[in-house]
Amino acid sequence: MQRISEIDRPGLAVRAFYRVGERLFGAVPTPEKIMAHRVPLMLGIGGLWGSIEWFGRIDRELRAMLQLHVASLYRAAY
Repeated sequence: MQRISEIDRPGLAVRAFYRVGERLFGAVPTPEKIMAHRVPLMLGIGGLWGSIEWFGRIDRELRAMLQLHVASLYRAAY
């Protein structure tokens, strides 16, 4: 299977999304780098994650543990 490369020269909007990801996670998450090929997709998923993050009823630590557990179930790096 061929790997999807990151964007070489991200535009202004993508760089802004990268800054948000870096602020939340300490580094730009790999899925965000891949989704940068489709900015509307990146915006939609970012809106979904943002609404879950700020308006969700699960506290932050539990959500992080759930994300890690699901990633390990699917043997994903993220």
